[in-house]
Amino acid sequence: MGRAVTVAPASTSGFNNGFTVTYEKVPQDACIQIATQISRTGLTNGITLNSTAHSDGKVTTEEASAQCTADNGSTGTNKLIFTING
Repeated sequence: MGRAVTVAPASTSGFNNGFTVTYEKVPQDACIQIATQISRTGLTNGITLNSTAHSDGKVTTEEASAQCTADNGSTGTNKLIFTING
């Protein structure tokens, strides 16, 4: 992917007891694979694909295929945010 990964604190019920991991400009195929594979681990409390939030941390292949957008030439256009609460 070659893009920056951002890790930031996440507030839940007024406490910073979690964090988010954000990937930007992810290619469509990678978006689908990463989202569904991380979803299967059960380690995330939330997954956001572009503007669609999955607050239960579960994303099916069908959902990811519909929500991950096509690349712009050779550049990925997707933003993935994974939320982990401690």
